[in-house]
Amino acid sequence: MEDLMRLAMALAAENALKHGEARVQPVLGKILAVDPGLKGRVRELLPIVREAVERVNSMDPGELESLASLAPARGRGEGGGERRWPPLEGVGPQGTVVTRVAPEPNGHPTLGHVKGLMVPFVYARMYRGRFLLRFEDTNPRVERLEFYDAIREEFSIVLEAAERRLGLSPGRWDEEIIESDHLGEMYSHAERLISDGNAYVCTCPAERVRRNRSAGVACPHRDQPPEVNLELWDRMLEGGFAEGEAHLRLKTSMTHPNLTMRDPGIFRIVDHPHPIQGDRYRVYPTYDFAVSVMDALTGVTHAFRSKEFEPHVEVQRTILKMLGFRQFEMIQFGRITVEGLPLSKRHIRPLVSAGILWGWDDPRIPTLRGLRRRGIAPEALVALMYDLGPSKVDSTVTMDAIASYNRKWLDPRVPRYMFVADPVRAEIHGAPGDLTAEVRVHPDRPEMGVRRIRVPARAGVVEVYVSWSDHRRLRRGQEVRLRGLVNAEVRGVTPDGLTLRYLPGVRTDVPIIHWAPVEGATPAVVLAPKSAYSYESFGGFGEPAMSELREGDLVQLVRFGFARVDGREGATVKLIRSHG
Repeated sequence: MEDLMRLAMALAAENALKHGEARVQPVLGKILAVDPGLKGRVRELLPIVREAVERVNSMDPGELESLASLAPARGRGEGGGERRWPPLEGVGPQGTVVTRVAPEPNGHPTLGHVKGLMVPFVYARMYRGRFLLRFEDTNPRVERLEFYDAIREEFSIVLEAAERRLGLSPGRWDEEIIESDHLGEMYSHAERLISDGNAYVCTCPAERVRRNRSAGVACPHRDQPPEVNLELWDRMLEGGFAEGEAHLRLKTSMTHPNLTMRDPGIFRIVDHPHPIQGDRYRVYPTYDFAVSVMDALTGVTHAFRSKEFEPHVEVQRTILKMLGFRQFEMIQFGRITVEGLPLSKRHIRPLVSAGILWGWDDPRIPTLRGLRRRGIAPEALVALMYDLGPSKVDSTVTMDAIASYNRKWLDPRVPRYMFVADPVRAEIHGAPGDLTAEVRVHPDRPEMGVRRIRVPARAGVVEVYVSWSDHRRLRRGQEVRLRGLVNAEVRGVTPDGLTLRYLPGVRTDVPIIHWAPVEGATPAVVLAPKSAYSYESFGGFGEPAMSELREGDLVQLVRFGFARVDGREGATVKLIRSHG
C-alpha cells in the first residue's frame, strides 16, 4: 500500500502541474496504465487515489515539482503511444533507484544482451535514477581486452537508439566500473568472513567437493579455526597452492534443500594473466561473491539478472548478511532465444574458430555486430525488447519478428533502388527516342526527391535488364509497365531474352516490373543469410545511382527487400539482404 500511495502521489503531482489541479479519474487511469494488473483492484485503489489527490492539491508548486520528479518517465511502445512498465518494488522514500548491467567481457554481445541491458536502463530512466555499466571480469581465462571495447561500442549504440526510439534520456550509462579494480577490497571482505568463522579454505579435490555437496556430507576442513584458514588463505594469495588445489568456501549448511547453498565456493585460484591486471592477482571471486559485494559497494538498489540465477539469490543474501551490508532488490527476468540460431557464445565461438562463420560480425548470427551488418537497426531491437518488457517468462523470437520491427522502423526512412537479380536482356522496339524514367526516391516522401534515369535508344530500340523471375511469367501479347519508364507489349519470349513493343501513354492497372538500363547499370551482389551455416547469393544489376552507395547505407531494393551495403569490390556493390 505504501508503494501504491507513493505512485499515486507522484502521478497526482504530475497531473496537477499539467492541469493546475489533480483529478481522481486521470490519476487512476495513469496508475492502471503503469500496472494493468491492478484493474481488478479499482475499488481498493479509489480511496488511495482520492487521498493522494486531496493531499497534492494542498501543496505549493515547489513541493509538486519535487514529488512529480518521482513519477516514472514515459516511454513509447512500437505503436508510438505512451507505454509504461510495472512499477518497481522497494523504491525508497526519496525514490532513489540505482541499476546496473554487468556483462562479462568474454565475447561479443548478442541479442540476448539487449534485454539484460534494456531492463535496468529503462527502470533507471523511468525513476530518474542512476545506471551503471560494470564489467564482471573475474574469470581471466576467457576474457580479452577486445571484448571490453566491443561491449562499450555495442551498448552505446543500443542506448543511444533507446533515447531516440523511447525518449528515455540520457541514452548512456552514468558510470563505468571495472570489477577487477576492486579485487583488493574484495580480499578484505573475504578475510572478514574468515575471521568471523563464516568461511574456510578447502583443499579437497573438486570431484570430492561435488560428491560431498550432493550427498550433504561436511568437508573435513569445515571446522578449521580462523587462524588456520587465514594462513591457508595467505598461501592461496602468495602462490603456495596450484590452481585447483585450494578454494575458499562460505560456511552455510551442508544439508540445505537448495544445493547452491551447501557451502558454496566464493574464491578460487586462476593462474592466467588478466587482460587488465596482468599477473597482479591469482585468486578470483566466484560470481555469487563478486556480484553481491559489488552491487552493495556501488549502491545498486535493484539488481536485475536472468532467472537462471534465481537459485543463487539466497547465497548472495547470505553473503550480504554475514558482511553486514544492506540488502537490496534482486529481480529476475526471462531469457531470450532466437529460433534456429545460436545465441550462446559457447556455441558461436567454435563456429568462428573453425572458419564456418566470417567472424563475430557475420550477418548469419544474432550478435549485435552481425545484426547491424545485416541491416537490423538498433531502434528495432530496442522496440522489440521494450514491448517484451521485464517479464520472467522466457521468450523465443524469430527472425521474422525481428524483421517486422525493423521493417516498421526502416520503411518510412530508407531510399528505394531498383536491383535486378538474375538479369535477362529485354529489347523495347518502337521507342520514339531516348527515354527518361522519373522514379521517386521514396513513394510516400516527396521531399526525398526524384531520380532521373536516362535510357538511350539505338535505331528506335531501348535495352534494359529485367529479372528472370519476371521473365518466366510473361506471355506474348501481355501489357506491362516498366516502373517509372514506359508501358510495353510483350512480343516475344525466348529462354534468354524478351522482345517488347513501345506503347504510348501510361497505364498502371497492368503488371509493374522493375528494371535497370543496360547502359550505365551498377553491378551488384546481394547475400541473403539462410542459417548460421548458409546463405544465398544473388548477382545482378542495379540502377546507375547505386554506384554512389557506400558501406553502411541502408536501402530498400524494390520488390526484393531491405538491405545494407556491405562494401565494394571494384565497381561491384556488395549488399546483405536484411529481409523482405
